[in-house]
Amino acid sequence: MAIKILTVDDDINILKSIEDLLSLKKYKVFPHLTTGDALRNLEEIKPDCAVIDYFMPDATGIELMRKLHEKIPGLPVIILTASREVSTAIEAIKEGAYHYLVKPVQPDELFSTIDKIVEQIKLKKENRRLREELSTKYRFDSIIGKSGALKEVFEILLRAIKTKSTVLITGESGTGKELIARAIHYSSSRKDGPFIKVNCAAIPESMLEAELFGIEKNVATGVGQRAGKFEMADGGSIFLDEIGDMSTAMQAKVLRVLQERELERIGSHQVKMVDIRVIAATHNDLPRAIEEKEFREDLFYRLNVFHVHMPGLARRKEDIPLLVEHFIEKYCAQNDMPLKKIDAGATDVLMEMPWPGNIRELENTIERAVGICDGDLITTKDFDHHFQTSSETSEEPRASGNNLDDKVADFERKIIIDTLERNRWKQNKAAQELGISERSMWYKIKKLGINIKKAS
Repeated sequence: MAIKILTVDDDINILKSIEDLLSLKKYKVFPHLTTGDALRNLEEIKPDCAVIDYFMPDATGIELMRKLHEKIPGLPVIILTASREVSTAIEAIKEGAYHYLVKPVQPDELFSTIDKIVEQIKLKKENRRLREELSTKYRFDSIIGKSGALKEVFEILLRAIKTKSTVLITGESGTGKELIARAIHYSSSRKDGPFIKVNCAAIPESMLEAELFGIEKNVATGVGQRAGKFEMADGGSIFLDEIGDMSTAMQAKVLRVLQERELERIGSHQVKMVDIRVIAATHNDLPRAIEEKEFREDLFYRLNVFHVHMPGLARRKEDIPLLVEHFIEKYCAQNDMPLKKIDAGATDVLMEMPWPGNIRELENTIERAVGICDGDLITTKDFDHHFQTSSETSEEPRASGNNLDDKVADFERKIIIDTLERNRWKQNKAAQELGISERSMWYKIKKLGINIKKAS
């Protein structure tokens, strides 16, 4: 990124000296002998910062700085002067100068000041680039990705948001089903209405009916009147999360609301009409649940007008770099940290992981890495804790299980250990023999709990 610096001083020798210094750092310098020339060329140059003399024949540096800030608000300006008067420095800073340097300018001091400005400029441009990249046509609300699997989801969403029909969202836990539900609501004609979420699996069966349908006031029992979630969602959308965990008896009552758009509070015979859009989600296999008489077939068809299946992260690996950048930006901002970057090798390792917890697991991993990373670059070592906790192994050989996954892992572990032993525990040589990358070898060693330290 070429940094453009506007310089203004009526002494041509000083101008040339500053230009020679800044050119050593590959900065693009635009020198001017008068404030008038500088202002005339300002729009064409569009400088990233300015270095200007305090005493000029046609205007003071303070006056020029004010005009520069009118044209480019927030432009970092360094004031140069031969005066060592403290009052002059205070005036410059009060008026908005970034810094104040006394002539003759010391190269180290000038470089240090410019370098700090450049770092701030890079940070702002990087943040802007990330915001623009993550606001592409492949993103609804906070849904990030451009994989083929996710494009199929967006195609269905684009059709669904134009209607008032019910939507059924399926997929593994942690794939972002709630984000999809919110995207549907806030991208639809109902966006100004309420969005009400109900987690059907988290509410006891005995309380779920009251939560959904509300309670009518009962003087005899002292029970107070309370509107249910269906009423609260009137004019908007209701998101029934984990509807597959709802009892068949409750399913019948929900079906009536979907069919008739009417309900009765508990303890009341008064029918209330509601204008709602129902969006439901589940990680369960509903067709199988229907076969096992655990889910009503009529409710399934009523919900399944638009069906959105959220793919697991294993099916959208190409989205991982975008998601990683988004989560790094999110948690750096949340913790008031400068924006960190991630090493290419670390990204490759993340893309090779299975992510059984999907996006939720990835986000938690990145949040921790941002917190423990000491510098500005996140590397594979910042994920050590994740491998230790997600792996079902310790530093000792793990006990064999009876299921297929355990047997495959044990077999893979034996092959890797044998290959490492043949290659005197040199990971690069072992990886080459097995035909995998060094990063893949590193990941498998971590995942399978192979103790390299003990072996060496």
